[in-house]
Parts: sequence; structure tokens; C-alpha cells
Amino acid sequence: MKLIVDNLAVEYADEGAGPILLMLHGWGNTMQYFDTLCEQLKEFRTLRLDLPGFGSSEVPREPWNVERYARFVAAFCKKLNIEPKFILGHSFGGRITTKAVGANILRPEKIVLIASAGVADRKELRLKASSFVAKVGKAILSPFPSISARARRRLYDMTGSDYLKTGALADTFVLTIGENLSADAANISLPTLLVWGHNDIVTPLSEGKKLHALIVHSQLEVIPHAGHFVYREHPKEVADLIKKFLV
Repeated sequence: MKLIVDNLAVEYADEGAGPILLMLHGWGNTMQYFDTLCEQLKEFRTLRLDLPGFGSSEVPREPWNVERYARFVAAFCKKLNIEPKFILGHSFGGRITTKAVGANILRPEKIVLIASAGVADRKELRLKASSFVAKVGKAILSPFPSISARARRRLYDMTGSDYLKTGALADTFVLTIGENLSADAANISLPTLLVWGHNDIVTPLSEGKKLHALIVHSQLEVIPHAGHFVYREHPKEVADLIKKFLV
């Protein structure tokens, strides 16, 4: 379904009945990434959207920071005349959730943060690493133009950088990844479930533990042998944790 919010066309899905669970996806993902998890969460009315710049939703006309995304999500809910009882955010969606709740932009009863980003001060390290690898890669691979683009992507992936995946959102990526949301996390006083994959290398478990320490009423659940997309690797196990926490 389509909706116009703040002069941007946004794609969304509204399914099921029960308490409203708003789900916010990660960077470079779409609402379809939650398909399998939603199948396990029939007790809820799940509300999902492609965040601006991703999937079938329009790209913002200027760079956005995390707060701008949080306020857009609030405007989206207002346009639908709903107040989500629960919010779930994965990775970048966790950033948005942390800002929205910590800054009192949205007021759910409980939140779920899955492999949530936002509390590691990695901007300088990541951008320097990406810049260094790109320069080295260009110097090494420039005599081989037919493979340089593919190889350069491999090199960027080795640094853990999503910069090549940003396209028109490059400036937004730089703005959002540079925000440390520790103060916002510390402002969260409502019950919070943190779900982490033990082998996550994108937002390592150490960041989950940091969030756990910052959010007073939080519980941390770690799934063994799982990575950054723990909710796709182990949908039933993650869904069971969510249902136990929310219901």
C-alpha cells in the first residue's frame, strides 16, 4: 500500500489483528525482510514500511539524520491515526527506535531492539578504513578495469562499510552512522528487549551489552551461532522471545 507522508510516497504493509507492532528495518533493507518473522507473530497487528530511500519509498530530497527519520515515522503513524503499542527495530531501525523513544518522539509501551546500531563511536575508524582501502584498491586494480569495481566492493565489504550501498543516500549514511545515541538510550525507561546474534560482526555483541547497561529496564537475549540477521536466521526462536516479552 502507498501513503504520502511529509510529501514523500511511502510503501507500507498493515496486516493482522491485535496490539500494533511497528517494525523498522535496517539500512539497505526493506520491510520484506520481516516476512518470515511476521509469519511467527500472528498475535499482533504488524505495521511495516519501507523507510524513505529504501525499497519502494521515495528518497528524501536532502540528507537526513536519525532524528529526522524518527520524526518521519511519527508522522507516518499520525497519518494512519494509530499509536503503536510496541516498536521493533533492527540495526538502523534500532537507531531510529532508540532516538524516537529516547527523545520522546514516540511513546510505545515496550520496544524490541535487534542487533541495534547507534552506541559505538566508529565513524572516524570506519570512514578512514574505507578511504584507505579504496585508495589502495584503486592503485592496485586500476590496470584491470574489468574487475576493479567488483574487487573494490569486496574490499569495502572487508572494512564492514555500507558506503557503496548508499547511492543517493551517501550523505545521509555519513550523518546517521556518525551519531552516537548513548544519551538517548540512557533516557529510555520503558521495558526493552535486546536480541543479539553471538557472531554478529556488524553490530557486535559488545554493543548489545552496552545498550543493556544504558537502558535500565532492559533484558539481553543472545542467540548462539547467529549473526547480524538473527531474526532471519532463527525466526521462530526470536519470535518466541518477542511474544514472551510483549504478551
